[in-house]
Amino acid sequence: MSDNKFLVVYGSQTGQSEAIAERIALDSESWDLEAELVCGEEMLGEMDRLDNQVIVFVVSSTGEGDPPENFESFWSTLHDTPPQNLKYALLGLGDSNYTEFGGFPNALKQFLDDSGAKSFYEYQLADDQVGLELVVEPWIEGLWEPLKQSLSTPDSSDPLPTLQLDKSLLDKLSKLDIDRNLPKSKQMFQSQFLEEDFTCSFPEGVNKFILPFAAGNLEKSVVLKKTCLAERSEKTKETFEIEFRTSDVYGPGDSFGVLCENRESEVWDLLRRLKMEDRAHKKYSLTPDPNIKPRLLPKHVLLECSPYYALKYTLDVRSLPKKALLLLLAEHCTDQREGDCLRFLSSKEGSKDLNELIYSRSLTLLELLSLFPSCLPPFCSLLQHLPRLTPRYYSVSRLSEHGVKFVFNHVTNIRAAVGELPAVPGVCSTWLRELNEGDSLYVYRRKNTGFKPAMGGGGMIMIGAGTGVAPYLAFLDHLAQSSEETKTMLITGNRYKELDSIYGTEFSKFYSDGILQSYLTAFSRDAGSTCRYVQDCMKQHGQLVMRYLDEGARVYVCGDAKGLSVGVHDMFCSVLSESKGISVEEAKEMISGMRKEGRYCEDIWS
Repeated sequence: MSDNKFLVVYGSQTGQSEAIAERIALDSESWDLEAELVCGEEMLGEMDRLDNQVIVFVVSSTGEGDPPENFESFWSTLHDTPPQNLKYALLGLGDSNYTEFGGFPNALKQFLDDSGAKSFYEYQLADDQVGLELVVEPWIEGLWEPLKQSLSTPDSSDPLPTLQLDKSLLDKLSKLDIDRNLPKSKQMFQSQFLEEDFTCSFPEGVNKFILPFAAGNLEKSVVLKKTCLAERSEKTKETFEIEFRTSDVYGPGDSFGVLCENRESEVWDLLRRLKMEDRAHKKYSLTPDPNIKPRLLPKHVLLECSPYYALKYTLDVRSLPKKALLLLLAEHCTDQREGDCLRFLSSKEGSKDLNELIYSRSLTLLELLSLFPSCLPPFCSLLQHLPRLTPRYYSVSRLSEHGVKFVFNHVTNIRAAVGELPAVPGVCSTWLRELNEGDSLYVYRRKNTGFKPAMGGGGMIMIGAGTGVAPYLAFLDHLAQSSEETKTMLITGNRYKELDSIYGTEFSKFYSDGILQSYLTAFSRDAGSTCRYVQDCMKQHGQLVMRYLDEGARVYVCGDAKGLSVGVHDMFCSVLSESKGISVEEAKEMISGMRKEGRYCEDIWS
């Protein structure tokens, strides 16, 4: 498929959907795009054209939520042969005078999502009763950028990223005696490519994996709303809140896992680099080596899959390579120097260079391969060496009437400290950022290990920075609805009070309403702030913190494991030591005792 071609498929009873579809096809020319305009019935006999396609649907309802006549046969056939790897946008037309308002567009949306199609632009339903143009005009205006992005799968003319080996490393290698007679990599699977396409839709196969810390089943949820809480700027990160529908029962303090996807462009670049473009969607079959104990086989490697599906949904292509993978790559280099370099990096003597060249720079698999251009490993040989694409975890920020809310920062570069390399955006945060209302996401509730609000008793000290304040909103919501009186202290940290104080307005209202008795804030970049970090607040208000602790308060810490968690723990030890006249070591023992009693609870991430 060319990078600027797409289909506009319409279903029209009175001609309105057809007219709008014609306009979209015509307007596409001014965006350097080429649209093919067809009605549903014209696709009969060409259903295979829907696979790997980008389509804009414009459809209406007729009767009691039925498809238009020129879409009816296509709709029936679509159920028999669901499209594979389809990207779509859908505009529905209806009339709220009818009982089944938008019945058929809603049914088409549900079917496409259930069959694994990916929506690249938000679904809208226009109402003829109040004026179609109120929805149609802004929908078409906003269509073009998401459409161009969805068509941006790299083709063979796009250059792949290139990196070069450091000359000093090559000079070092020339003086070393590299052992080229190392045992060959042990292959756990025998592989065979078949002529048929792999037709599973996400998350088939993936949902058979063990879900870490699961307390509930994997469920298909729907994005109800996505809100930008903080815009990205030189000073602030871009922060979003997503609300999704769920049939599970969540409570304050709960968290959940999200199954995410690798970036489309990265997946296709890897397929090109491994020369698997033509077989991207072909099924391969793996047979485990009978001499290898089943418990040693990687459980996340699907025995039937396709290269695209494996790279898109099941494998972590950003993980740091283990030495076994480096040895495999060495075996498949046609350039002897490149093979020697990989063998050296996998050796004990090469550990320092391995860290400097690859680990400290967080090189992706694609970048690793670009360092060694003569290397071309068989695709299926890579599978056992790439770890699973694990779920990402988020805390519940609010329980709504319809579902659950959570917040996240969009990570624009996972290796911000490495300036000479191109930015690599976060996998899950980028994927979440691109979700639209009505899109699907797969989630499961995690086991709660004690991070729940303490009702009554000695009260609570809640500490968090950035998005780490999110679970405390649910805590305070819960307290506001309870008849029990609970003494509460909240200490939050952000960069700027006016720019990125997440939920600051809500927390201030809880404070003014008396639900929150102590509300302390730190702003690390505001010049006039008396406290830069939450630890400063703890130190400055040490007597107040001790009063809460002496009354039996439970401590909650939510945030970064390396920064906030360690800093807060150390400051608690300092406050305890100074207040009680004990050593820091004795203070650490007190905190350790509080952990065992369930009075020091953490929800932290690395």
